[in-house]
Amino acid sequence: MRGAPDACLCRSQRIPATIPIRLVVESEGSVVEYEVSTIDLSLRGVRVRAPLALLAGETVGIIARGDSLHTIPARVVWAQWVGSGRFSLAGLEFLETLPA
Repeated sequence: MRGAPDACLCRSQRIPATIPIRLVVESEGSVVEYEVSTIDLSLRGVRVRAPLALLAGETVGIIARGDSLHTIPARVVWAQWVGSGRFSLAGLEFLETLPA
């Protein structure tokens, strides 16, 4: 695991924020959306709590609540199972600059 959540080597200041979002993951040739929530965010990425296993290096899409037109591509930088495997925490890096 690279860049564990408690040993943050972040390049941008993180702001605590619990925001419901959707995570778009391609799985076995199909696209699946998951309801997840943010833990914190920065200009470069976001940390999420998700009910699925994410893998470092995997590319996912982020859809903000109420915005079905824009998907923000992101890369999973690190991920770990917590809570006896009931959910995972993951650090996602945005692959595009976010609009102001």
